[in-house]
Parts: sequence; C-alpha cells; structure tokens
Amino acid sequence: MRRHADLLAVAVLSALLALWSNRWSDGDLITATWFFDAATGAFPLRRQWLLSVVLHDGLKWLAVVVWVALLAGWIAMRLRGVAGDLRRRLAFVLVASLLAVIAVNLARAQSAHSCPWYVADFGGSGQYFRLLEMRPTEPGPGKCLPSGHAATAFMWLALLPAQTGARRRLALAGVLLLGGVAGTVQVARGAHFPSHILLSAALCALVVWICAVLARK
Repeated sequence: MRRHADLLAVAVLSALLALWSNRWSDGDLITATWFFDAATGAFPLRRQWLLSVVLHDGLKWLAVVVWVALLAGWIAMRLRGVAGDLRRRLAFVLVASLLAVIAVNLARAQSAHSCPWYVADFGGSGQYFRLLEMRPTEPGPGKCLPSGHAATAFMWLALLPAQTGARRRLALAGVLLLGGVAGTVQVARGAHFPSHILLSAALCALVVWICAVLARK
C-alpha cells in the first residue's frame, strides 16, 4: 500500500477539494460565472472550435486510439510468445485504465447532478444542489458527475504502478497536467463544474489504487 501512496493521495486530496469547491464553498458557482455571459444567457465557449473539437473530441479519440494501440501491442506480444515483466505491466495498464473509465461512467449514469449549462443559474432549468444534499424536485437531466471527459485523461493514472522512480513521478505530473487541461476545457465550455473534474480524478485514482493493491497480492 505504501508503494502506491501517491495514488491514494490523489484520490483523497481530489475528493476533499471537490467537497470544498461544491459543498463547503461557492467555488463551483463562482468559477462557472467566469465563463458565463449573462447578457446572452449562455457559455460563449461552448461550441468554440479549439475547445469543442480539438481539446474535447480530439482528446477523447486520442485516448481511444492509444488504448487500442496498447491492446494491439499486448496481443502481438502474446502471439509471439513474449513473456515477462513488460507484458504484465502492459496488461495492468490496459485493465486498470479501462476499469477507471467504466467506474466513472457508471457513477455518472446514476448521478442527478446536471451540467452547468442545464442549471437555472446559467440559462438552463435544473436546480443546482450540492454534494451530499437531497435531490431537488427539478434537478435537470443529471448524469454529469463525475466528468467523463476528464476520465479520458485521469484513466492514465494506471501508468503509475507500471513505473518506478523518476519515471513514475513524471507520469504522475503528466497525467495530472493532461487532466487539468481536459477539465479546464470542460469548465470553460460550461459542461462541468470544477468538482466534477476533481471527483473524476478521485475515482480514477481510487480504482487504479485498488487494482494495484490486488495485483501486488
């Protein structure tokens, strides 16, 4: 467990920051107002090409392509009879990253929290409510917490248990930077509150940590 303390730290700190942003302060609402145009009642960057096409759709499909390429590499190793540590590490990355994405999407499918652009404060009709509060009568379409797009970045926390030393620290920094970019894009577009991004990071880190502990045993 101590070997994977960085994953557990990401999970705990991200969850606490999400609670602070959503439940213990108005961080979510304040951040959303930075990108909301009250005059038009909309988020001007919602359909901005760079954000919506390149950094949203492009990043999502890049994650899919990389994951499929890694799977093809693992299959090739298996067909060629390549055994050993590399194949096991690659298998771990594939399984843990996939489970992280599945966990985020399952949680999102059950969520009553709506995206900012569906909330009444930002031009929608749904009622905003905080984490751990009772579901309001009109929460909107929901299914927006945690962020599925951010998970396409945070899923690569699965790289950490497959690395050691400086490479592991570099992988952690790279994944957190990528997740920060993906999350900022969605906040700017009005697709998510900061807490949605943070909870995606927390859930991905937790799933990968559990996988790492089980794999080590």
